[in-house]
Amino acid sequence: MARLLTSLLGTAALLCALSRALNAESVAAPAVAQSADSPAQPADAPMQSRSPAQSSGTIKLAPCNLPGVPEPAHCGTLRVPENRARPTGRQLAIGVAVIPALVGRSLPDPIAALMGGPGEDAIGSADYIAQRAAALRDDRDILLVDQRGTGRSATLSCPLFSNEHPAASLRDVFPPAAVESCAHSLSAHADLTQYTYDRFASDLEQVRRALGYGPLNLFAGSYGTRAAQVYMRMYPQSVRTAFLESVVDLDIPSPLPFAQTEQAALDQLFAACAADTACHAAFPRLQAEFRDIAARLASGPVRVLIPGSAETAPLYRGRVAEWFRSRLYRPSSSTALPWMIHQAYLGSWNPIVEGILSDARKVDSNLSFGLFFSITCSEDVAFLREPDIKAQTRGTFLGDYRIRQQQAACRYWPLVPLPKEYREPIHSSVPTLFASGDTDSGTPLWSTERVAEGFSHRREVVLRGQGHTEWSDCLAQLYGQLVTSGSAGPGGKSSCPPVPRPEFKTQ
Repeated sequence: MARLLTSLLGTAALLCALSRALNAESVAAPAVAQSADSPAQPADAPMQSRSPAQSSGTIKLAPCNLPGVPEPAHCGTLRVPENRARPTGRQLAIGVAVIPALVGRSLPDPIAALMGGPGEDAIGSADYIAQRAAALRDDRDILLVDQRGTGRSATLSCPLFSNEHPAASLRDVFPPAAVESCAHSLSAHADLTQYTYDRFASDLEQVRRALGYGPLNLFAGSYGTRAAQVYMRMYPQSVRTAFLESVVDLDIPSPLPFAQTEQAALDQLFAACAADTACHAAFPRLQAEFRDIAARLASGPVRVLIPGSAETAPLYRGRVAEWFRSRLYRPSSSTALPWMIHQAYLGSWNPIVEGILSDARKVDSNLSFGLFFSITCSEDVAFLREPDIKAQTRGTFLGDYRIRQQQAACRYWPLVPLPKEYREPIHSSVPTLFASGDTDSGTPLWSTERVAEGFSHRREVVLRGQGHTEWSDCLAQLYGQLVTSGSAGPGGKSSCPPVPRPEFKTQ
């Protein structure tokens, strides 16, 4: 959730048993695990003898080290059918990691991280989750399950950036030739119709039961909140609390709102620069300069130098607009945009070009694009309608570029018929904390408000001065109260104290 991809794709993206004190004798002890049909343990049930080395026979966890986490963890795999309707067919190894509670025996309700993107892995974000759950780690495990198609769970790797032909990434965010090649190579060994969120929900529930856990405390951001909603609908008794930050609606097809939300974020950026003494002094005509470079791009691509070579290539308006959108997800990543706009106005497009290519290069190693397409093509793009596209993109800098890019990519991807009511907003009584930044260009405040209406036991908090899936001491305290008490508290709406905007780059 907090890594590059949640900001680049919006979508995100974000977030992730047993006691540290277990000795060799307890590791060898048999675990008490639930069968597939047994009820979940209540959240306040006493901890049964549970070993990180053994479970129900379907998961065996062994000591491991996770990057950025100083304490030893336990890792293993769960074997599941890729297609549950064909149990004897291809099997997937679902990667599982448990960061044990720090003091004594752990409570039966771990913190389970659901990542964004879609396409981020949970185990690779272990340090990120552990830092945010720091105040709760004395007596709770952190459960990290790599969603099928990511990380250690049969990742659907799909490189889109080409070092040999970087110019393709100055035109397309999803280069068609790379997408087609990826779909062809992955389809040779994977059934790409078996990677939607309901499949992941079934995997997560099987992991929970195999490890003998009670109801989970879901920790989700960006597209991970959609995974959480699907899981909560399918297994309502398996969730104790939910933390949903930067919420993605089930019933609004991304990327339909992107053009409007970016436009609002651009207006916020211009107003913030005008109100900042240093930024306004450096760029007193920022909006006029922006309109100038937007007009130049609208009249046709501009020729730019490819960094590190003498070659030139065309740079397209839509690609610039989409990259700007990704930088506007958080104040910290938007501070250089006024300076970049000014440089382009003066004729130097190098900072923008370098930024686009650098992010395109990094994104392949941080995101499973195969999973991204498997989810978004069937759960989002298939539900886009032309009248809505025209209405939502008219008069914006981004226009319909991002939508057309995803539609083009999805022509190569198999579509999955979704279960009845899959995209209907859910209704839940699970104690839930909603959080959203008021400067988030990916998942605006209204998105959270729409989803929250279906939750009868909720608290909504606005992170003032913050963007997509950000954190603060205020939010950490509210989250700690949610999990410790198992209650959303007084409910209603509140806000965290404003976080000062980082300084703008002016030279």
